[in-house]
Amino acid sequence: MSSALTIEMLFPEIANLHGDNANIDYLAQCRPDARVVRTGLTDDPAFASGPVDLIYLGEMTEDGQLKAIERLLPHRQRIEAMIEEGTFFLFTHNALEVLGARISNPDMGYDVPGVGIFELESTLAMFGRYNGKVIGTVSASRAEQAVLDTDHPVLGYKSQFSMVTAPQTLPGFLTADRGIGRNTSTAVEGVRRANFIGTSLIGPLLVVNPHLTRSLLQQLDPHSEAVLAHEALAMAAYQARLADFGDAHRWHRFERVTVPSP
Repeated sequence: MSSALTIEMLFPEIANLHGDNANIDYLAQCRPDARVVRTGLTDDPAFASGPVDLIYLGEMTEDGQLKAIERLLPHRQRIEAMIEEGTFFLFTHNALEVLGARISNPDMGYDVPGVGIFELESTLAMFGRYNGKVIGTVSASRAEQAVLDTDHPVLGYKSQFSMVTAPQTLPGFLTADRGIGRNTSTAVEGVRRANFIGTSLIGPLLVVNPHLTRSLLQQLDPHSEAVLAHEALAMAAYQARLADFGDAHRWHRFERVTVPSP
């Protein structure tokens, strides 16, 4: 029997850029019975004291990242344990960087440690924003392919001041078939560990990729059939965007992985 989902949305008053909070708006439309907890900066996170099915953090300003680090750092061990236990996380755009080892921003004069859950570092260039598209394949083992949608490419956009570096041993969310990954020299994009998904893609991700959303809903509640809100419109929009991304004339020469010179 299906049970109501609890979705925690962290710091929506600051993590709300590029319309990414529509990820949760769309999930709530797909599951009207879901309990959405909007945890403000001064609130105690719901995940710290009870079970939560999905924890979401969206894009924020550079100052917002520093605030998020400060608020999440006391809960590092709890977050690590939840990831290992299989709790679902979705961190979009620069929210992933908050959980990394370090954020360096020479233009704004700071170099600070992150929450330290993932071995990744981000470097910001405030006069070097990168804008581009990405089409890629979700990374999944053979066993995971039974529950993850790997048949439909993930589509998204990047608009960011930061580039992320991480060891090759840190699993990515997807591999970019076109566009860049964590930075301009790799096709590996984002982070995926157990049911944690971190990606720099905006869109919003779940609105733009209905197949991914259906897969996520099915994993969140395997005892009920995943139903997409506005399914016909969502699928039509996905197909139109997929066709657009398939047009080679739509891609600029900088929207590709480049191997650095030796």
